[in-house]
Amino acid sequence: MELFDYIKTIFSQNKDFEELKEYSKKKNAFMLNRFMSINFPIQAQMFNKLNINPVGVADSWRKVGIRYKRTPPWVFTKTKKKPKDSVYSPSDEVLSLYLKMNEIGMREYKDAMKYDPDRITADLKMIQKQIDGSGR
Repeated sequence: MELFDYIKTIFSQNKDFEELKEYSKKKNAFMLNRFMSINFPIQAQMFNKLNINPVGVADSWRKVGIRYKRTPPWVFTKTKKKPKDSVYSPSDEVLSLYLKMNEIGMREYKDAMKYDPDRITADLKMIQKQIDGSGR
């Protein structure tokens, strides 16, 4: 049984959970505990600390989960992805001048763009303005 199917059976009102084999309960007990720790952190920590059998952990969380009519929204947390901004790509002339001024190679430039792209892009745009003659 896959993880999210298993999570749905924890919160379902039907008898599917009782029909699960111990292997499925053990396999998904860790992730179940992680999900439940979102709303019940103290109880989840105690299950971890006391080293309780994973089947017992699953059965205990089932007793909590059966009180819900459906899977609660806090189980499925989502993260918002940042929209990608248009990436500035300098001309070859600007890039070679930047590399020469900073005495770095292409590898160091890529690392710098990875860790501080705002500053590097600002420097490249400033060099572009100076080459175009609008920076005077």
